[in-house]
Amino acid sequence: MTTLNRRTFLAGTAGLALASATGGAFAQDKARVRHFWWGNPERDKRTFAVIDIFNGKHPEIAAEGETLGFADYFTKLTTQIAGRSMPDVIQQGYGVLFEYIANGAVVPLDDYVGKTLDISKMDQSAIAAGTVNGKFYALSIGANSHVAMYNRRLYEAAGIKVGENFDPFAWTYDDVARIGRAVKDATGIAGTDDNTADYQNFSDFVGQKGVQMFSPEGEYQVTQEIVEEYWATWKTIRDAGATPPAQETAGLAGVADLAQTGLVTGKSATSYAWSNQLVGTQALMQDPIGAAMYPNTPAMVPGSIIQPSQFVCLTRDSASPEAATTYMSAFVNDLDMTRVLGLERGIPSNADVRTALDPQLSDIERVSVEFFAGIQGRTAVLAPPPPAGANEIEQTFERLAVEVLIGGRSPTEVAADFLNQAKGILMRA
Repeated sequence: MTTLNRRTFLAGTAGLALASATGGAFAQDKARVRHFWWGNPERDKRTFAVIDIFNGKHPEIAAEGETLGFADYFTKLTTQIAGRSMPDVIQQGYGVLFEYIANGAVVPLDDYVGKTLDISKMDQSAIAAGTVNGKFYALSIGANSHVAMYNRRLYEAAGIKVGENFDPFAWTYDDVARIGRAVKDATGIAGTDDNTADYQNFSDFVGQKGVQMFSPEGEYQVTQEIVEEYWATWKTIRDAGATPPAQETAGLAGVADLAQTGLVTGKSATSYAWSNQLVGTQALMQDPIGAAMYPNTPAMVPGSIIQPSQFVCLTRDSASPEAATTYMSAFVNDLDMTRVLGLERGIPSNADVRTALDPQLSDIERVSVEFFAGIQGRTAVLAPPPPAGANEIEQTFERLAVEVLIGGRSPTEVAADFLNQAKGILMRA
């Protein structure tokens, strides 16, 4: 995969001349700010547009954008960290924030708050989520939660109706099997993706068992019984005929590209993602999509949480931190910029921005807002950021779960192997 920058994004369009003109205007007396994010076509289009808006309002600063797909983003970032060549501003997720703080890649923002960085209108919950060990490191650019995205046309064809035989905020794993099979019987399309190798769903399932993945000391607290029960739950759904074939699912383990989800490719009627991905997913489809929580256990214990969808962070390598934080501040506060960004990265954490966006919301953005309203009071408490090594544990789970799908080893043996490897990862992290 190649880096998509503003010039290549606009190549072949009328915007290329503007890109060249802007690039030529990067004079020596301007502070240069590089912003690097993981993206998709919809996110990239919006973000490059707001960079243009920012540069028009701040002639003393020259902001530039760089983007990669999620699968390549962190690999490139690791190389930049090693070479001390990180961009000024990077996009980060809650799940890896602690790791980047611990290795010194991102730096506190406290010295810029009230000066070049305005957080006076931000929700306190968003500020708290970006604060680690008493220091403010990360500026939330949207609230987020896990979401089951479903094809409304296919559900309707199977006679699945909200308020009658489907509650999107209180459905269970048994309902997933029932609805998935009904959709398959009615349409010939699998009713749901198979989440055997989906660590997001697994993390919810762990929470539904009353267990936090990591102790305050950073120990992995997941038990053998929980891992096996999770895989057995999805085997039941698979055996009901509700999912694509296991071999097909195994080939997609760890794939984060929205274009390859079963919902978008038409291979299933339900895919599982983050709620900020609703907008990007709908942009890839013609059929309208709906939003539901991840499935519940029969006891309805919540597993999903509400957390920042992404942050923007100031890096150790920024040569112009004042200019970088000026850009970061505009990214979450400037109403012209946030109007273009919309809800693609999640629900904005600035109350004024939410109010300003309301009249212009698209149908799918209203689905996102209604989903967030529906999950209030139904989610678990947000745990502290996970320790270093958590991302590698996730990748290990996805890799080993493929063996469960293809039948290489018994789930009991694979679960034991996974937990042993998780322990080893944390010991050396």
